[in-house]
Amino acid sequence: MADPRDLIQTLQSLHAQAKLDDVGSFERLTPTLVDLTNGLREAYQAAFVGPVTALIAKLRAGATPTKDELALAEGFMVGDAEAYVRVENDFQGWLAELARLVKVLAELRANLDPPRLLDALGEVEDARRVVGDICNFLEEKERVERFRATTAQGLDAGRAGLLAKLLQQKLDSAND
Repeated sequence: MADPRDLIQTLQSLHAQAKLDDVGSFERLTPTLVDLTNGLREAYQAAFVGPVTALIAKLRAGATPTKDELALAEGFMVGDAEAYVRVENDFQGWLAELARLVKVLAELRANLDPPRLLDALGEVEDARRVVGDICNFLEEKERVERFRATTAQGLDAGRAGLLAKLLQQKLDSAND
């Protein structure tokens, strides 16, 4: 696993070399971003192997986890989603952009002759992209809310066993 600090430095270098008239220069950012995503996730998960392993044993033994242990489980299971929702700062902009695009399409609707069909197609392409961003944000937010709602109901033996199983699966996937 590459050190995330080195990957960030590589990303900075590639970004500095990117040119607006060279799509390939931007496409070259993608592998580094993928590697950085994996490196950050793996580093985070590696930092919590011991505490999560202890929590799994506690849950399997039928002991009730503390509030801090539940926070650990939340961070390990949905911490990536919580961080994304917390640091994302353009959600309101996406909503406004979608409203603007729908309004433009409504205005184009009155006169969809062949040249304007292409204009509408361009607006739809932008709308599809922004809807994807909106949906991704809402899905990540929902993921955190579902986890919190489930653990807020308390952990009976069945829920504790399920949480132990999910933690173990995530721990095992971190080692793959």
